[in-house]
Amino acid sequence: MRKIIVLGALLSLAVAAAQAGCGDDDDGGDGGVGGDDRPEDTGAACVVADDCYDTVVDRTSIKGTITCMDRVRGGYCTHTCTEDTECCAAEGECEPGFAEVCSPFESTGDKMCFLSCEAEDLVPAPGEPEPVDEQEYCQRRAGKDFICRSSGGGTENRKVCVPGDCGVGADCAVDGDCGADLVCLTSFLGGYCGRQGCTVNTDCPTNSVCVKEGTTNYCYRSCAGEFDCSFCRKSDLAATCRDDVSYVDTATANPSVCVPPGI
Repeated sequence: MRKIIVLGALLSLAVAAAQAGCGDDDDGGDGGVGGDDRPEDTGAACVVADDCYDTVVDRTSIKGTITCMDRVRGGYCTHTCTEDTECCAAEGECEPGFAEVCSPFESTGDKMCFLSCEAEDLVPAPGEPEPVDEQEYCQRRAGKDFICRSSGGGTENRKVCVPGDCGVGADCAVDGDCGADLVCLTSFLGGYCGRQGCTVNTDCPTNSVCVKEGTTNYCYRSCAGEFDCSFCRKSDLAATCRDDVSYVDTATANPSVCVPPGI
């Protein structure tokens, strides 16, 4: 009987630990507010190279030098390369179905492996029609804080998925979670990085406009689709892209905006 009780207690502890681990799924991989999981290998958050590719059984089989690229927010695990075939060359290095490309980044000279969002690599989700939106693709495959952008590699430029600057519309808990000159509007579900008290659109940062909500004016992120409003927001806190709002500055045409959840 004593053995049964002890075994039961150990089992309960194991279940509790597993449940605690599962709670990490909605945390940004770089510890920041807004993103869902970062990728495990290429594109993973890092501080130093030793943080990278720890799921690859034989790291020595990776072609090139493992690097933690610090030119994007939260770091980016990658490795040097000379051609696309050197990316994903090691067993277990890459997620199945997520292509990688070898490219310089912002004219640094060194070529490195990046998660690809080039047109031929955009694979639709089950039931999703084609063509696939490249921004939505990076969010879905890599993480909520990823964007599809030019690698900036000059004549060898490629389109790659990397973390973007969250800016207006990101979820937050305190002002420090938001970019410069933004505050965390905690009256909204999950928080909303922005500004309040605007009177014209020029009071707002780029890609945002002034909207009246209740008795207060706020800078809301502009949007072309729902993927703009899930950017840098946890899955259960996604905003919605709408145009049925009270625009403050009506002197010019206004875009749709990302309205915080719960409104």
